[in-house]
Amino acid sequence: MIDTDLIVKKALSMGADEVSAIYVESDIKQTRFSNSMQDIYLNYLDSALEIFISKNKKTISTSIKDYKNIDEKIKSLIKLTDQLPENNDFVGLNSKKQTYRDHVPDGTLENLDDLTYMTKRAIEGAQEKGAKRVAGTIYHVVENISISTNYNTAEDKNVSLFYSVRALNENGYSGQAAFHTSDHRLLDDFDPYNLGQEAGDFASLVGIPKEGVEGKFDVLFHPLCFGSLITYSVQMASAYFVDTGMSIFSDKLEKRIGSENFTLYDDPTLESGTGYRLFDDEGTSTRKVTLVENGIVKNILHNNSTASKYGTETTGNAGIISPQPWQPVMEKGRRSVDDIISEIKKGLYIVNTWYTRFQDYRNGDFSTIPRDGIFYIENGEIVESWKGIRISDNMIKIFSNINEVSNETMQVRWWDEVMPSIVPYVLVKDVNITRSK
Repeated sequence: MIDTDLIVKKALSMGADEVSAIYVESDIKQTRFSNSMQDIYLNYLDSALEIFISKNKKTISTSIKDYKNIDEKIKSLIKLTDQLPENNDFVGLNSKKQTYRDHVPDGTLENLDDLTYMTKRAIEGAQEKGAKRVAGTIYHVVENISISTNYNTAEDKNVSLFYSVRALNENGYSGQAAFHTSDHRLLDDFDPYNLGQEAGDFASLVGIPKEGVEGKFDVLFHPLCFGSLITYSVQMASAYFVDTGMSIFSDKLEKRIGSENFTLYDDPTLESGTGYRLFDDEGTSTRKVTLVENGIVKNILHNNSTASKYGTETTGNAGIISPQPWQPVMEKGRRSVDDIISEIKKGLYIVNTWYTRFQDYRNGDFSTIPRDGIFYIENGEIVESWKGIRISDNMIKIFSNINEVSNETMQVRWWDEVMPSIVPYVLVKDVNITRSK
């Protein structure tokens, strides 16, 4: 275990002006399965020391995983700052003394050790729904985290479970389901069998998809799919991206970028999600931040330096160089997803997407490729599945055309495509659909 307070004191004694040292020690269990069989079961330890140093208005940061001769490595970093230009955007770490929420990690979830059984249940659930092959992964992570700066010291322990299942039908087309939690109480009603069934249902419903057609369609986005759109958008709420002009939030404070049905938070205080954070990289206590309220931009994400530039306070989202979101949460609506589907005259239901790319970050022009289930709806009924389409649209237009939001939310996460998020089903009017070939 690295003593971060000692690291800070050493760096200061060597000439540093300000220091942030974060040490993360992770106990990771992983199981991976494919072709309806478990491939691996791993249990391994990982650790890293993230260190940030400022000296004479010059800054440097790095990650250290080899702790031998650490004093010499710190000395080399400090010496290296002499060769760097001044960082005029950095005004200093947050010097205010912090108080932190009480956080007692979930002991029941921490001691979870039946990943092989959970794998088996997911496979059985998907096969029950007709899946011919089942693949996926489970991660169980226990993190011990400590941070020290010139001004604050804190420790925390986070426990998380991430689960992803992909089922393939006899034609090789897939359905997917995913889940994440840091709260064992969410497991009381959770059975991996049901997650496998959800993926299997989508795969069976896909069958042999038809080539999709171009046009404008009302689209019901599954939480996995809309979670991906949120993931790519919420990162642009960072003051760093706003300053560079590469953001749909640039010059949008107190202006509308969505319909009244669109309210979005960054909420790292919500302990049920794996995006929970007690403190940011400056040691600032995190809090819930309202980004968009009823379509109106209310805040952007700040560290201490960007907050100083904007004449406001840090939101607890450092990234010392670039503020970052922790856990997007979209406010739910009032109607069930079944009710929403029943009123769709002609539209699409899209389960998932990937390869989201922006052609214009400031204006929000983007494209993304749906996957794991694209279903055409007529008069409230799914009549066929599609393939070979792309969503080619504008993110502000998507948010502005949100027509309905379900009263159900899901805890979704999928690699880098969907960060830990809590998202409802979302119906968007007049989405532009093009061919993906």
